[in-house]
Amino acid sequence: MAEIRVFKTPTCSYCHKVKAWLNERGCKYIEKDITKDVQALREWRSLSGGVGVPVTAYGKDLIIGFDPERLARMKACVEHSSMPDPAILPQDIA
Repeated sequence: MAEIRVFKTPTCSYCHKVKAWLNERGCKYIEKDITKDVQALREWRSLSGGVGVPVTAYGKDLIIGFDPERLARMKACVEHSSMPDPAILPQDIA
């Protein structure tokens, strides 16, 4: 299952806003500091072309910057994809 990843730097104010928005709504995410983790830096460059931070990624979907409306849509996608399919659940749980 894909997870939300937040690529950030320690001094980025918009990075702090993205993390606060996700935390306030109980969203789980992986924080990737591109100033301390070379693998995160490479992944960030590959995803965004090195445009800027924050970059919030879920699967192939990217949000560059702080955009609450797009974050809300991403959150809805995450919640929808993590819901069990009622067709595969047992009818009677006893």
